[in-house]
Amino acid sequence: MKDKGTNLIRNEDADVGIGTLIIFIAMVLVAAVAAAVLIQTSGILQQKATNVGKEATSDISSNLKIVSIVATVAGENATSLNFSMEISAGGNPIDISKTAVKYIDDTHASFIPISTTYTEERTLDGDGNILSPGDLGKFYVDLQTNGMNLSARKTATLQIIPEKGTMVIKDIVAPSTFGGNTQYQIFP
Repeated sequence: MKDKGTNLIRNEDADVGIGTLIIFIAMVLVAAVAAAVLIQTSGILQQKATNVGKEATSDISSNLKIVSIVATVAGENATSLNFSMEISAGGNPIDISKTAVKYIDDTHASFIPISTTYTEERTLDGDGNILSPGDLGKFYVDLQTNGMNLSARKTATLQIIPEKGTMVIKDIVAPSTFGGNTQYQIFP
């Protein structure tokens, strides 16, 4: 005869179910930690990429725009150049004291500090060293003092190099004759 207590139902599936549940919870926790690390890393990388993109845009976009170039003429030689510049659309303010002008012709290549040749014709912010959107800067380059010469039928190049952004390069072509004028508009 069998003992009464030996007829118990054995359910061993519950032990396997609890172990599986513990492993499942551990996997969910590990996945949550991994997801948090990936999200944090992608956020940091996105922020760095945005900063690099802004810096690259400011480095490659030219903020300066030449509006006009007028030569002061004596005989058949330009003795000085007056050129007006402004910030192009969407440009950032530029510190003119950190900007240089390079004049290049067939016999000379000279840097001219722009801080000594710059005035603001129209200004919105009142700061004399900052060319801001809406401002019109007028630059004066004395060719004779620097031993340079722009005579009729000659060409020269102006390179305006701001602290940030690309340099503005403008080729100047003198006319075949200045026609006895004391002022001659070269550009536009």
